[in-house]
Amino acid sequence: MRRIERDDHTAAARLPRNRLARNPIFGRRLGSRRRMAEKLLQASADSVLALGRHGEIKYVSPSIRDLLGCDPRELTGRLLSDVLPVERAAEVHDFVERMVSLPIGRSERVESRLRTAAGEYVYVDVIGTNRIDDPDLRAVVVSLRDIGERRELERQLIRQAYTDSLTGMPNRVMFRHRLEEAVTSAEPLPITVLLLDLDDFKLVNDNLGHSAGDELLTTIAERLRGQVRPGDVLARLGGDEFAILLRDLDPADASGLAERLLATVHEPIRLASRDITCSLSIGIATSAGGEPGAAGLVSADQLLANADLAMYAAKRGGRNAYAVFDPSMTMSVLEEAQQRADLEHALEHDEFRVLYQPVVDMHTQRLTAVEALVRWQHPRDGLLGPYHFIAHAEANGLIVPLGRWVLRQACAQLARWRAETPAAAGLHVNVNLSARQFQYAGLVDDVSEALADAGLDAPSLTLEITESMLMADIEAAKETLHALRRLGVRLAIDDFGTGYSSLSYLKQLPVDVIKIDKTFVDEVHLDEDDVALVDAVAGLGQALKMKTVAEGIETDEQWETLRRIGIDHGQGYLFGRPAEPSSITELLSAAPRSDRQHV
Repeated sequence: MRRIERDDHTAAARLPRNRLARNPIFGRRLGSRRRMAEKLLQASADSVLALGRHGEIKYVSPSIRDLLGCDPRELTGRLLSDVLPVERAAEVHDFVERMVSLPIGRSERVESRLRTAAGEYVYVDVIGTNRIDDPDLRAVVVSLRDIGERRELERQLIRQAYTDSLTGMPNRVMFRHRLEEAVTSAEPLPITVLLLDLDDFKLVNDNLGHSAGDELLTTIAERLRGQVRPGDVLARLGGDEFAILLRDLDPADASGLAERLLATVHEPIRLASRDITCSLSIGIATSAGGEPGAAGLVSADQLLANADLAMYAAKRGGRNAYAVFDPSMTMSVLEEAQQRADLEHALEHDEFRVLYQPVVDMHTQRLTAVEALVRWQHPRDGLLGPYHFIAHAEANGLIVPLGRWVLRQACAQLARWRAETPAAAGLHVNVNLSARQFQYAGLVDDVSEALADAGLDAPSLTLEITESMLMADIEAAKETLHALRRLGVRLAIDDFGTGYSSLSYLKQLPVDVIKIDKTFVDEVHLDEDDVALVDAVAGLGQALKMKTVAEGIETDEQWETLRRIGIDHGQGYLFGRPAEPSSITELLSAAPRSDRQHV
């Protein structure tokens, strides 16, 4: 991307005024068409410049004052190269030459940074159109649009995508990126990965509440920070799991670090008027040593898998301990095979169930949709949530038949609700697509058949896709989304804000709904930054004619704040937990109230 920078301290080089006067558009006499054009340009938020063949500035619209704080009269008649730094002259020359060489009427777009009269910088979207051979213009028309707010929103979204919101540490995505860099580096440095899992953290959440659990995690995070070097990568991977990446530590010294980590975490923590003692289970895995090229002998996936096996070995050994990976630990592959067999048995014997969570209108709290959520009614362990089996199903490929089953169940259930009560006439059902499902070649056929077999109209079905799935291969994702759109189904981006690298992709996708991730909602009633970010996303949705849904609403304060911002729909425990179909039937049959009610 080319950067063009303005400098107000360079010398002016004015062209003879009589050259400009001969041009019918830029001469002294203003016809009615030009007066109308100038009024429109003056009202436009974009600034417009007209450049001659050699970069002479023939016209500048009045809005340049708002963008750069400049008087258009001070720029008109000068060469573009004379109002920019000398060291950028070649770049300016290339820009003008490139614009002039474009076919007549063709445009080129770049992003650039300009300096205002006050010495500050502003980011702009630059669109240049070749009108040199147009007898009415004979100029390159350049429009400048301030994109500072968009870039700031993108920056915040990127920060959200790579940073854990609770601890401020790098998250799983960033850790994986840094690990990939390490294993592909040409430097022959040993690589060591430590995976840390907090033992029995669930008991703290269950007994003291999630706020106490968050406080515990932030305290543990600070203690871990005190034990690592500035160049080490310490990340929170999610939940109660942390990871450390070491680039130049002797693998033999990793055990000493693990012992220090165990000791510092085991010190009592004052929490909810009581002392809590915690412990860690740590798994250690290293590359093949420090020889040249050794780092490349072990992939990032293998290092993480080895550290994970070692961590579980530490847990099986009694917890509050560490274990170093040994090849004999690969016996756990047998356990993976058993998990696959269990999942296959569950599919064959109808052990899975679909629950439905309400999605409501933020103003009336009227039920507008339900999200289909799968659970496993395990014959031994009882009802299991998705965290117990979705990752395994994704890893071994069973997620495709499982996802197909959920899709068919959800469509059939919506058809039954509509047959049972007129109140379900406008109800929609939302179904999540996994990464493997989204990549599956038969996805569109599966959706079409599920709708046809249920006798359901396509717009009643909304398919939810996460940002990370889209960004893995944006071109392939666009093709799949357009194929689904041709069926008539609605499309939603789930967990919005956790995976996008640029908002410019959003307008290219045939998306109907933006689902704002729970991380934006958790403190929206307390954090002004979260309010500003959600407000920006709401405005983005309105601009692109997309509906917005806030996920994870649990309190009245969150609901009231989001409603005031202008979010369209809400979902979360405040309105209803995932429930059996009969519970949704009761909600549909209940007479609506004008006053606020929890569903």
